[in-house]
Amino acid sequence: MLSRYASRQLDRALAGHGLTLTQFQLMLTLWEEGPARVVALARRLRLDPGPTGRSLARLENEGIVSRLQQWRFSEWALHPDGVAHLEVLEPIWHDLDRSLRSEFGPDLISALVREVDRLPAWVPCEAGWLD
Repeated sequence: MLSRYASRQLDRALAGHGLTLTQFQLMLTLWEEGPARVVALARRLRLDPGPTGRSLARLENEGIVSRLQQWRFSEWALHPDGVAHLEVLEPIWHDLDRSLRSEFGPDLISALVREVDRLPAWVPCEAGWLD
C-alpha cells in the first residue's frame, strides 16, 4: 500500500510521457549501469524476466532502447532518444522524490531502501541459466 501511495504521482507523470514505472526503471538502470541482458535487469530490479523483456521490446519500438546485437540474448542499451526522455523526466522525478522525502522523512526512506536491498533477487541465480 505504501508503494502504491508513493508511486502514484510518478505513475501519472510517466503516463503523460507514454511510459510505465517499469519502463522508467529499466531506462534509469541502463543509463546508470550501462548495457545489460534481460535476466540481469530483471534480477537487479526484482522483476520477472518475461514482462521485463516485453517492456524492453516496447521501448525498442519507441526508439528508446536498442539491442547491441541482433541476437535473442543480446545486451540492451539506452538509445540517445532514451537519454533525452530521461533529461525531460529528471526535474519531475527529483521534485517527486523531494516531496516524498519531506513527507515521510529521511529515516523512513533510508530504512525502506535498506530493507529492499536486503531482499533476495526475484529471479534466483541457478546453474545453467543463460541471459
